[in-house]
Amino acid sequence: MQFIEKSKSFLFTLRYNQKIRKVLFMEIFVSKKTKGIKSQIANLVAIANLDGNFSVAEKKLIFALGEKNGLSNDRIKEIIRSDEPIKFKAPETDSLRFDRVYECVQMLIMEDDNEDQKIDFCIELAIKLGIRMAVAGVLVRKIVDGLKSGKTNIVLKQECADFLAF
Repeated sequence: MQFIEKSKSFLFTLRYNQKIRKVLFMEIFVSKKTKGIKSQIANLVAIANLDGNFSVAEKKLIFALGEKNGLSNDRIKEIIRSDEPIKFKAPETDSLRFDRVYECVQMLIMEDDNEDQKIDFCIELAIKLGIRMAVAGVLVRKIVDGLKSGKTNIVLKQECADFLAF
């Protein structure tokens, strides 16, 4: 009887270790783009949770952005539920930096509450993404104003091109 219990325990441990190895192995082959979008989804979830209310509209935006970038609904749900920190991945181009800040600002203006706190978060994130500290605040506020006035991503990107040049 004791032998059977030890065998079951050993088999469970073996299966568990195999699953962990498989996850770690699969993580090696995740593309830079996928790592970047996972990082961005985690940032958007953080913005959505700043006010303590992760609204349906915020979830829809996160799922739309994840799907647009090739993540499955299950993977997006996993990122949202995860307590594990996702390694921050800064974009390699100015265009991607702008897109990431733009997406964060989209999340920020979905609800009017705690707007100043969310703007501060977006500014800090813009700096982490590689946008110069001297222009990060101006860029974020320009995107906020542009979105509120109905400007598109393309128009705002053109207007903000000077902010992004290094």
